Amino acid sequence: MSSVTRSSTSTGDRILGALQSVGRSLMLPIAVLPAAALLLRLGQADLLGSIHWGVIHLDWIAKAGDAIFSNLPLIFAIGIAIGLSGGEGSAALAAVVGFLVFTAVFNNIIPQVKAADGTLSPDPNISMGVLSGILIGIVSASLYKKFHDLRLPDYLGFFGGRRFVPIVTAFVALLLGLIFGIIWPPINSGINAFGTGIVSLGAVGAGIYGFLNRLLIPTGLHHVLNSYFWFQLGSFKGPDGTIVHGDLNRYFAGDTSAGYYMAGFFPMMMFGLPAACIAMIRHAKYPKVAAGILVSAAVASLVTGITEPIEFAFLFVAPLLFVVHAILTGTALAVCYLLQIKIGFGFSAGLIDFLINFNKSNTTNPWLLLLVGVVYGVIYYFVFSFFIVRFNLGTPGRGEESTGLAPDWILPESQRKPVARKDATSVATEEPEDKETTLAREVLSALGGKENIESLEGCITRLRIFVNQSDKIDEPRLKSLGASGVIKKGKIVQVVMGTQSDRIASRINRLRKEDNIGV
Repeated sequence: MSSVTRSSTSTGDRILGALQSVGRSLMLPIAVLPAAALLLRLGQADLLGSIHWGVIHLDWIAKAGDAIFSNLPLIFAIGIAIGLSGGEGSAALAAVVGFLVFTAVFNNIIPQVKAADGTLSPDPNISMGVLSGILIGIVSASLYKKFHDLRLPDYLGFFGGRRFVPIVTAFVALLLGLIFGIIWPPINSGINAFGTGIVSLGAVGAGIYGFLNRLLIPTGLHHVLNSYFWFQLGSFKGPDGTIVHGDLNRYFAGDTSAGYYMAGFFPMMMFGLPAACIAMIRHAKYPKVAAGILVSAAVASLVTGITEPIEFAFLFVAPLLFVVHAILTGTALAVCYLLQIKIGFGFSAGLIDFLINFNKSNTTNPWLLLLVGVVYGVIYYFVFSFFIVRFNLGTPGRGEESTGLAPDWILPESQRKPVARKDATSVATEEPEDKETTLAREVLSALGGKENIESLEGCITRLRIFVNQSDKIDEPRLKSLGASGVIKKGKIVQVVMGTQSDRIASRINRLRKEDNIGV
């Protein structure tokens, strides 16, 4: 009985871990969206697109941005393959080959429609969109891990190892293209029905999405949720006749009904969370310490829409506040929906995207959005103040008594006061290590050493680890090294180390490959 339970738990952990890895890998292709959105917007007729320099018409800038949006599925395939394979170029090449093969077969198998001239073409209403790129990215990365070290007989030796990966990916993609060409049309109908159901809920549907979007941040699965709403929900035939899907894609293609599932994030990111920072500073026992932590995070949220530095500042020490934050985000999306506010973003709902898209033809009520933002700023300030004081929550600058953390616990180690470590690990080397390598070595030791780690990846603000034994992890020591929280679910562990996480992860993985690591 216990072995069955242990097996099912392990399977569940691996499934969740795989989903989190996919969610992390989605960040790489999503990172190209700001460039695409900026180019597409600048090239519009109401900005640079109307300028002529002799025979040169600057609407080509919009064409450059549109080229990225038009090829998002391929970009997703490449980005995910790179992310899941640890940055291997052969996996990326395999993803390109696999995507081209898959798309060609898929478009040939799905129902065809007859044009006016009698020619047949794939039904444009049946599309996998970025899901096809996600599928091929996962497949190519998996095949890379399985076959990148394959040894073939000598007479076929040239095609072994990494060179074999694109070859096998092509044949697997051919088979997948055939399978999905058959099964996808009814699935596509089901997805469209789900989308129609969400849209029919109106403000309630937008509110549910906003609530879940924030609530899933600790697991990293909000990226998976966003992929549907931003890149699959709904369809719109653009001016050039191309059918696009997703609230984000439709908005930049000019759909006047798009933007509902993005607008509500602006009040939260530009006004709400910065106001929450003011509340946390106002009620801190050490206001200067709290300000040092939160002011830069508030500016980042306001200007760029990057919210994780703020959210992780209170997520672990005051989870009640995080639930309140998720509820407020849901209400912000619902309110903006009810007020018919529509605006989109290429990266996130910060001031940069707001200014770029303020005058876009299908943006509605942007001035009203500012008013809603001010109201939410006031709400966030007073709601956070109430919960912090009423429940004596351990937010930055006031949590050292309830959490055992120093007042400056969330700052990078280089910015904090020295912390005495009784069991700090050091290894003699000919040349002094840089600070981040030393930190990575100590984090590795606190994780139980290299023998306790099956896999480790870095994300924007956290390390994602699959461990052998979670009870070997030294949480107090990780927090003394700068971790603002440790999330454990079975063998899946996330350690929030802030924006230095990706650099720490790369150094840990390098250390894991060395034979002389002291653990």
